[in-house]
Amino acid sequence: MTTSNALKTSPSLLFLLFTVLLLSGCMRSTTMRVLQPAQMKVPEHITKVAVVDRSKPSNGWLNVLEGLFTGEAIGQDRRSRQEAVAGLTDALTRTPRFKVVSTGIELAGSKAGSNMPPPLAWEEVERICGDYSTDAIVTIESFDSDNYVNVRRNDERKKDKNGKQYTVTTYNASQRTSVRMGWRLYDPKSRAILDEFVTDDYLERNAHGNTEQGARSGLPSQVSVTRDVAFNVGIEYGARIAPIYVNLSRQYYGKAKGFKEQMSKATRYAQSGDWDRAAAIWKDIAERPGNDKKAAGRAAYNMAVAAEVKGNFDVALVWAQKAWNDYGNKKARSYIYMIRRRQTDANKLEYQMPGKRV
Repeated sequence: MTTSNALKTSPSLLFLLFTVLLLSGCMRSTTMRVLQPAQMKVPEHITKVAVVDRSKPSNGWLNVLEGLFTGEAIGQDRRSRQEAVAGLTDALTRTPRFKVVSTGIELAGSKAGSNMPPPLAWEEVERICGDYSTDAIVTIESFDSDNYVNVRRNDERKKDKNGKQYTVTTYNASQRTSVRMGWRLYDPKSRAILDEFVTDDYLERNAHGNTEQGARSGLPSQVSVTRDVAFNVGIEYGARIAPIYVNLSRQYYGKAKGFKEQMSKATRYAQSGDWDRAAAIWKDIAERPGNDKKAAGRAAYNMAVAAEVKGNFDVALVWAQKAWNDYGNKKARSYIYMIRRRQTDANKLEYQMPGKRV
């Protein structure tokens, strides 16, 4: 009922919804698999990496004691550390830079497991690399998770049909789950720690209920959420040390006034992966003398998408700038920055992996 009344009194909201629906109806989308550069360059002699977990608390009873106070389940951190290893391995299986080996090794680290311990002895690093035929090892050096739940009571005064006041009480529960992990990358050849880094991530969830317990019960299991966050943290660190393949989504126009048949045909070509034929149609529309600026802008924008899909970033930038500068296509304005980011990424990738296409 509240939503209905809001819509009746907000014509601007109706216009916004209509605009969104209109744009979504004329837009199509495509997905590209691209190689995303890492945050750092790993020496070229490293072609195979082993993953080791040495964040196991050396004093296990301290970890259990902490769990009793924080409400964490027994073994929660261990399962979450395993998820972090799985996330790291998942990321590194999506890189052509080097191969990854998940060793399953668990070593004791700091007393509570939350602080970075002293580095591994190089003899130990060399032994692990020898056992698994790897050139380096990535280690989880520390692991700490926290779960915080807060419940707020909300009292709202209302009136019934007779004008009598009454109070409706609801409860809003919020859950914040954070995971903090320390990592090291050991290179036995140079006997250097190539990277020492701490990742920190969190996830928030909310639930509502008519009672405090009802709101709390609507929250997901803190065990499952911690594992999800840990998995994502593992992926994040993998993306730090290695270029990985990711999916990028791009939208393009499927309609333009006055060119229904041409745009429909070009869309079919694009959907089947024949971007050259699609681009030929869009180019004709964009460059036709005396053409409607809106249609030309859409066609020029699509030309930029076609060029990006084929990896021609310089050409894509020219068309995106034409769509914005010459025809005033508003989507092209933000798209220009996306293409420039792709150009920057291509340069980084060339430095990290010479000869590889981003």
